[in-house]
Amino acid sequence: MSGIRVLDAADRLLISTDDGLVELDTTGRATPLGPAGGEARYLPGTRDVVYQDGPALMLRERGRTRRLVSADHAVELLGVLPGRVVYRANPRHRLLWDVMIRNVFVGEEQAVYTRGGDVRSASVSPNSRHIAIRLPRKLVLVDTMPVTEDDHVRLICPEQADGGHHHLSWLPDSARMIANADGEVSRYDVERDTWEPLVTGLPPDAVAVAAPDGRRLAIVDDGRVSFHHAGTGDFLRAAELDAHGAPVWTPDSTTVAVATADGAATVVAQSAFVRTIPL
Repeated sequence: MSGIRVLDAADRLLISTDDGLVELDTTGRATPLGPAGGEARYLPGTRDVVYQDGPALMLRERGRTRRLVSADHAVELLGVLPGRVVYRANPRHRLLWDVMIRNVFVGEEQAVYTRGGDVRSASVSPNSRHIAIRLPRKLVLVDTMPVTEDDHVRLICPEQADGGHHHLSWLPDSARMIANADGEVSRYDVERDTWEPLVTGLPPDAVAVAAPDGRRLAIVDDGRVSFHHAGTGDFLRAAELDAHGAPVWTPDSTTVAVATADGAATVVAQSAFVRTIPL
């Protein structure tokens, strides 16, 4: 089951497999949710699930499912905020993507980026003020509350079409962001517009993600999960297992979930204790 990906974690896990999207409890019992290939997230603070189903975004809440977004053009889930979903859409042209934020309760939408291009990923700061958007050849920062229109979008840095910064995760102050690029984990400061390396010498496919509380980084590289101090990058502890893909933190910042060859595993940040969950 090499196609396993952990998409989100709470007291249960959202898992993408070759056969479809499932919710996995700690005993390994899987509940089917949707088709294969799409993204899915828990709405923060709830057990409600937002997931991709073809050209639609669906919301499963309290055992019932309803459409959140449905259109005659492509829509793709990028992330979630409390009570809101972040997605990309191409209503104007298949190569011109907009980034939208939609309120799941009242249906109101805000177009936060409409300058087109192939939006590969987007990461919204916890306070919703900033959105980092990765395009094929540049990484840009969107200010959702700009003083002037000139302040709305600014270039963070140029990127190579293959490689460059990926798996962007914000620290809780919404002023700094963690990014991965070419075996290096670095921190970007929005106000200073500067990068600072934190962890270097990693394999090119290593992935680091900041904990929601901003205290630690979890890094998956060469099958192991290591924990580092988010302020200094200093190594704390590690667990050896056959992990792959990006680590996913639980909302309380105590545990990460990772995909393995035959299912998933959780790793406790404080002790590096591993619990395997076969699928």
